[in-house]
Amino acid sequence: MQSARVDWLDVARGIGIVLVVGGHAERGVIAASMSGPPRFGVGDLALYTFHMPLFMLLAGINVPASLSKGTRPFLQAKLWTVAYPYVLWSLIQGTLLIALSGMTNTQARWTDLAAIAWQPLSPFWFLYALFAFMVLTALVRSAAVLVALALGALWISGLMERESLLHQMAYMLPFFVIGMLGSRRIKALSLPWPAGLALAGVWLVAFQIVPRTDTMPYLTPWSFPAALAGIGVVFAMAQAIGGAAKGVLVALGEASMSIYVMHIPANAGARIALMKLDLPLPQWALICACATIGVLGPFAVHHALRSLGLLPVFGLARPASNRPDQGIGATPPQALQH
Repeated sequence: MQSARVDWLDVARGIGIVLVVGGHAERGVIAASMSGPPRFGVGDLALYTFHMPLFMLLAGINVPASLSKGTRPFLQAKLWTVAYPYVLWSLIQGTLLIALSGMTNTQARWTDLAAIAWQPLSPFWFLYALFAFMVLTALVRSAAVLVALALGALWISGLMERESLLHQMAYMLPFFVIGMLGSRRIKALSLPWPAGLALAGVWLVAFQIVPRTDTMPYLTPWSFPAALAGIGVVFAMAQAIGGAAKGVLVALGEASMSIYVMHIPANAGARIALMKLDLPLPQWALICACATIGVLGPFAVHHALRSLGLLPVFGLARPASNRPDQGIGATPPQALQH
């Protein structure tokens, strides 16, 4: 039972990381006006309603087991598996963006790197928010207080200035708290395919109330039901998938931290190459090509670093000497698992 639960959670992470990379590939191709004018459609909105909430909820699931070892070991672990990769990969990606200035959609300056203590580079807001939530969890041990904070944050997110870090954090806190407080029940979930179909129906209905005109409408209280239903659909899919596809997604799930921190440069590199080649491809093919390279490139680097024993050096695994166990969440990616 324990092994099966690990498997389906890793499958869910694998699905999630493919969706994250695909979403960024889609936005990158469209923003670059490749094969058409810039325009984000309903599919973009649908994807963004649940793919990052999924990862935030997954990140909370193993917090209780990790926190049970004590507050100090918990925070020390998070400094290594969340704060360190945040700083390191922000510097790596920021330097690459500066070097490629004028060739990518995002322009970066050296002053941006100096500001990462309070203004994360995209997509590292997730790690920034996650570390803040970990510290909050270590300080606030009351479930009732955490629920109250989560509900208050969700309500406030509808009133805050859009596209700000605090806005993103306010909206994401409830998903982290759900993952943490519902950890045992989530691990024991059984979602047969009829349940998955029902959840898909719920998501379809809930998606109708997601605003279509608001800035970042997928980060408003109105999108919360669609986010939960979408997460449920992914969980049902994760439990239903078997065979070779399951093995591939488990492998991607285990490497999801590496893929997450490296996929933006991989996407950008693929997009630049495709623009140079000027191939007469439709937009969907360009998106698929960028997404494929965005997943497989970092996945290959992850395994190369693992074979060389360098994952801990790059913040993608804890050193073996500092790893207390080999149970759920003990393998990389530590941050995206707990």
